[in-house]
Amino acid sequence: MNEVDKAYGAAAGSPAQVTRGYDPRVLDDTGVGSIDVNHSENGFNFVGEDSLGNVVKGFVQTTDSALAENELERAGIHVQTITPRRGIRKKNRKPTGSEFASLAEQFGDLMEVGQSPTQICRLLAYAQTNTVLQDALLDAGDLVINGRSLSEAFAAQRDHTGEPLFPITFICALRIGEEVGSAADLDSGTSKSAFLLTLHRFAEAQKKSDAIRSSIKSAMMYPVAVVVFCIFAVGIVEYFVMPKMVDLYTSLLTGDDQKLPFITRIMISGSDFLTSWWGIATVILVVLGAIMFVRWTRTREGSDALKVWSLRVPVFGSFFRHYYSAQTLRTLAMLSSGIPSMSERFAVAAETSENPEYASMLMHVRHRFMTESTDLHKLFMPYPFLMGKEFNGVLLTFEQTADMQGTFHNYAKVVEVRAERELQRVLFWFQNFAIVPVGLFVGFIVAALYSPMFELAGRIGH
Repeated sequence: MNEVDKAYGAAAGSPAQVTRGYDPRVLDDTGVGSIDVNHSENGFNFVGEDSLGNVVKGFVQTTDSALAENELERAGIHVQTITPRRGIRKKNRKPTGSEFASLAEQFGDLMEVGQSPTQICRLLAYAQTNTVLQDALLDAGDLVINGRSLSEAFAAQRDHTGEPLFPITFICALRIGEEVGSAADLDSGTSKSAFLLTLHRFAEAQKKSDAIRSSIKSAMMYPVAVVVFCIFAVGIVEYFVMPKMVDLYTSLLTGDDQKLPFITRIMISGSDFLTSWWGIATVILVVLGAIMFVRWTRTREGSDALKVWSLRVPVFGSFFRHYYSAQTLRTLAMLSSGIPSMSERFAVAAETSENPEYASMLMHVRHRFMTESTDLHKLFMPYPFLMGKEFNGVLLTFEQTADMQGTFHNYAKVVEVRAERELQRVLFWFQNFAIVPVGLFVGFIVAALYSPMFELAGRIGH
């Protein structure tokens, strides 16, 4: 978007080429104390002796063993041994939402106590277990030293595909902190650092999104595991058990008694089909179709299509609408605390929206607002399905009070509560009743397998 690019300037262009004053992956010439970047915590464990003759063991956070020894000697510690500190294996992938949230909270807290941005970048880089995030923080710190603003330095960071590494809302939170200085805390009513407030709001939104995703995944694990187990069980029964049982039934039942129960004949027909070449070809096509569908959902087009469809899917649709509506409201509330341009707020909110239908709505509203300067409550009138029936009244309140931040922030909390209730209700029913059809199907298989036995036993008894 031109407006977003204009807001961030040249920082949102190509990745910056910088020269670091140091690099945690550079090894010393002797190889002593060299750091394994995949496991390093950017420091060294040491054993030494202090000026009183006591043995001291500890950890020095630096990237060079010689520098670590010099610092220890200056502190009065005679170093006996020094070795690179080994931590958990670092991840070389794009950071998750929870990692961005943790970074934002720590960054806001350190800015609040007066640490310089370059020092914060280096301190937080040392603490990262994700090498992509670590390198981005070190690069951003160097860019700030070379004259870039904090928001520009972070906007210049790119992932391996060339896409922006940090979310635009994170960049906007930094930009608001730079331009505003201090802002009112809606919860406490006191004035606090804009860095602290905006970064914590960004972190809160990220954590809520991650918590909802985690709840959905954990709730789906049991039903999905049961369904997968059922599929394997049915496959074993149809391909291996049923043919053996047919031979058994044929040998035991003769003449008029050879006719099997109806449900057993259904199972036998299914087994005959699946073990035939047509059946095998059908199974292969189904598996390939499932693989292609999964791969399609991971593409941009497939993911967007699923997100749009999720808004109207029965049972789950209401939850997804509340979820995306709350995201939109939180983003607009945060942007309104430091970005005066209404057009830019909607442009950034559309850019960060996870659902293309909400992004399209925001861009339409922005376009009409720029061309006609119409009241927002009139522009959002066609969208009660996406934003809720009460949103029109919320917009009227905003237009009367001119407080988008407070009005949208409070309404976002209401919508989030509704989303959580919808999610709990849906997951309760899904967890408890989704396996009922599976149970009925398994019962049908068991009945089909054993009903000839019961029938044969009854005939023998007569």
